[in-house]
Amino acid sequence: MAWRDEFQPGSFRGAAFRTASHERSGGRRVSIHELVDRDEPVVEDMGRRARQFQIDCHVIGEDYLAARDALIDALEAKGTGLLVHPWHGQVMVAAMEYTTTESTEDGGVCWFQVTFMEAGEPAPAPVSVASGADGALSADAAIADAPGTFAGGFSIDEAASWVEDAAGDLVSGMAAISQISAGLRGGAGSALRAFDTALRFLPGNLSGLMRAPLNLGHAIVGLVSAVSVLGSNTGGRRQRLAPLQRMMDWQPQVEEFPVLTPQRQREADNRVALLHLFRTVTAAELVRAATLIDYPSYEEARATRDVISARLDALALEAADRGDDAAADTFDGLRRALARDIAAKGETLARVYALELSATEPALVVAHRHYRRDRRSETSLEARAADIARRNAVSHPGFLPGGVALQLLTGEASA
Repeated sequence: MAWRDEFQPGSFRGAAFRTASHERSGGRRVSIHELVDRDEPVVEDMGRRARQFQIDCHVIGEDYLAARDALIDALEAKGTGLLVHPWHGQVMVAAMEYTTTESTEDGGVCWFQVTFMEAGEPAPAPVSVASGADGALSADAAIADAPGTFAGGFSIDEAASWVEDAAGDLVSGMAAISQISAGLRGGAGSALRAFDTALRFLPGNLSGLMRAPLNLGHAIVGLVSAVSVLGSNTGGRRQRLAPLQRMMDWQPQVEEFPVLTPQRQREADNRVALLHLFRTVTAAELVRAATLIDYPSYEEARATRDVISARLDALALEAADRGDDAAADTFDGLRRALARDIAAKGETLARVYALELSATEPALVVAHRHYRRDRRSETSLEARAADIARRNAVSHPGFLPGGVALQLLTGEASA
């Protein structure tokens, strides 16, 4: 394969750069022992030397100042980070030192010479540089398989009328909880019209759909997917995820009877098939939504991951207990995809740290002191100050209390 096919755009902690050339150094760590009355030395091999990467790169363009400051912030941030090396792929490294060069003759460009040291840690998401890709792919796969799996386990052929009624009541319950959740989510325009269409179609054609299980499966998928896109570009993290979480946690009020007859067995099988379909699609859409959110900090992303992972674990355990290993694998796969995407996001997200002021100060003064070099986004110092007050539940941003541990974000991501 030609080297151009292997070449990839470079970045560090998500801050992109263009590469002109690079050098790599390595070798072995040896200890040389020169012994008395012996002409030949004894060489002791101590292991491989840590690899170093020296990269000559640059950022260029009308907005190169923002790209320059983003790369500087990434290079000066604490700890190790993910380097996407144009020639060597993904490597966990520590930024050792860097120099920048700018001139009026070369306007609109900043040249960097950076030295990275191999960190010896695995890249957190080696198969997905773009965070959100794993979650979207896993969600698509789970949703694509769901209608067919459902159709194989649902049937009302030669069933008693009360078996059909029980299945119809369950589908109506799904429509009702979806409508309630859509009300919580809000929405407008084409997304709202799509949901209204899906909501009207399902109950209005329920009798015919139950006799064509594959069509019924696609209709339920359409209803859940319509809820997931309502308000997808509006509202905070909680407002975007809470409706889907509520749908996934929904427990219908069903009177269960001992499975003693074929009709009761059919009713129970239909109930399991419907609930599994609804929860699979809802879980997939929840994972997709969670991986695409712009989190203010890694701590908030991790907390969201933990909450959703606990739900997915419970669903996987429930499926395994009833002997449905395929369903358990689906929920486990969604959980792993969510974990990989959050890990990938964590490379560029800000961290929360504690700050104790010696005296009461305005939030704007604190924001100016801690964020004045963060030019990667258009987030103003006023917005930073408002975030500090909100994050610490301060009633007035002009009075951040002294002597109290406050929570602030590092300057690696906008508030």
